[in-house]
Amino acid sequence: MKRIYTILFLSMFANVTIAQDFKCGTQARMNEVYKTNPEALKQHEDLIRNSAHFKSGEKALVVTIPIVFHIIHQYGTENISDAQVFDQMSILNRDYRKLNADTALVIPQFKDLIADIFIEFKLAAIDPKGNCTNGIDRIYNHEAKGGDDNSKLNQWPPNKYLNVWVVKTIGEAGVAGYAYYPSAVDGTSFSRFDGIIILNQYIGSTGTSIPYNSRALTHEVGHYLNLPHVWGSTNDPGVACGDDGFDDTPITKGYDYCPSDTNSAKICDTVVENYQNYMEYSYCSYMFTSDQGAMMYSIINGPIGNRMNLVDSANAVATGINLLTVPTCSPIADFSVNKKYVCQGTTVNFSDESRNAVVTSRSWTFQDGSIATSTSANPVVSFTSPGWKKVTLSVTNSAGTSLREEDSYIFVSAPWPDYVGPRDGTLDNNDKYYFISDNPEPNTSEFVFSGNKGYNNTNGFLLQNYKNTNGAVLHSDDYFYYRRLGNTVDNIITPSYDLSNTSNLTFSFKYAYATDASDLADITEEIRVYRSNDCGGSWTLMPTGTTTGANIVTAGFSGGINFVPQNTTQWKTKTMTLIAPQVSNKTRFKIEFTASDKSNNLYIDDINVQGVLGL
Repeated sequence: MKRIYTILFLSMFANVTIAQDFKCGTQARMNEVYKTNPEALKQHEDLIRNSAHFKSGEKALVVTIPIVFHIIHQYGTENISDAQVFDQMSILNRDYRKLNADTALVIPQFKDLIADIFIEFKLAAIDPKGNCTNGIDRIYNHEAKGGDDNSKLNQWPPNKYLNVWVVKTIGEAGVAGYAYYPSAVDGTSFSRFDGIIILNQYIGSTGTSIPYNSRALTHEVGHYLNLPHVWGSTNDPGVACGDDGFDDTPITKGYDYCPSDTNSAKICDTVVENYQNYMEYSYCSYMFTSDQGAMMYSIINGPIGNRMNLVDSANAVATGINLLTVPTCSPIADFSVNKKYVCQGTTVNFSDESRNAVVTSRSWTFQDGSIATSTSANPVVSFTSPGWKKVTLSVTNSAGTSLREEDSYIFVSAPWPDYVGPRDGTLDNNDKYYFISDNPEPNTSEFVFSGNKGYNNTNGFLLQNYKNTNGAVLHSDDYFYYRRLGNTVDNIITPSYDLSNTSNLTFSFKYAYATDASDLADITEEIRVYRSNDCGGSWTLMPTGTTTGANIVTAGFSGGINFVPQNTTQWKTKTMTLIAPQVSNKTRFKIEFTASDKSNNLYIDDINVQGVLGL
């Protein structure tokens, strides 16, 4: 019954708690992998064909894999707690050592085949630079919403660590996670994609996850160690009977639900199918078989994909997993707020987001704050004067102290408006100094004031998305620049207006934009316009304020060069009618641009608020 499969795939689960049609859409991508790396196909076939079987009752040497969790987040619920990661580690180790109590639920036909894989996992205690780590790497980045290979930020050497990236969303609908076979990432040109991507809702059984989802990483690690789905190398259970190439897993159609009885699990033969296998989608998965165990154990002790180096004794020392006592690391100071633009006197909620260790004491300082200092993890502060405010957080434990200091972190609007009534913001006078360039990430792409590149060669704002990645001066991440540009957000925030006595209001601006996309489907950029009645503390999307797709393009295809508008015909004017109510002294507008991987430069000029001012 053993069969050799030739298709590499990404694994996935549906992000739901009821039976669903599973969709993946990865077949074409994997076929592309084989086109550029045809040797991976032969390696995959040979690995399944030659994997050694465990003998009955044989004991293997337990090996330990160093693991690091990269939490890609934007300070939302996707920034899961250390406790949720620790819970996932416990589940992973129970499943791979056959210590999970629910093996008692395995049907009699497979009880004798439940395998102890003799593989354990331990959070790294030393990072690639030799620094102390708790094995949880937190990264604030827009790629939290990407969920593909380009979200694999700050990969630690994959021949030393199992990298797991935890994200907010994955681009393919219904997909909860995926991992490559080891043959697909063998060699330096492919290893940069090695590791596992998974949604935060499928990490552990607590926090943002639930017990129902808690075996997803067990499944993905199976793929990482070369296991196909039990029905074969597809992502579509229940379509056709298939085989994973192992003798002790029967031919099966696969299940996206848990069969109510064993008679309903004989679709392909008279033999009951192994629907309780971790490589199923049934959500009643409790086991690996002996042959699956043999496959994974041979992978972790073999050269393909550098898996063997993970469990080398020298690597245990290098990654710190040999330490009997987990070291106490110094914390790394970090914080977030619920709003960065407020009216004078409005409260701001701060949160200590420090990472890498438990904080035993902290000290905040707030420039012109209603409280000058605080030791709380979540202080609430208002500010007594207008302008940019400095915020500092110092965190300490027995291993050391860390400081984060931000000179211009909170912007406080004055009790009076910058302008009363309508205003034409041509940006050719002092108006330009009242606008705010908001770069949330921050990154190299942000709105800057640009002389002589606005409408009709006047002054304006430039969002420099174009980067010459073939230039002489490059950063190490330039190879991925355009792959990771999508979903970045940048804003222009206007001065404050008192519009309480203005009628027939419109808000307008001119913009020029060219795209690097040659296919309409790749033009996914967005311009959104918002209004705030509380100095920027909260924002409301304006009616007709959204421009997307091809409608955003004013100057066609850029040709892959640095776009600069050449004449007034490459500009458009966007005008929106304002709807009451307006609030005195506190109205601001925000022009938000969300990039795609095919974005080029955006220019903005003549940001005008027009209407009739009454007495």
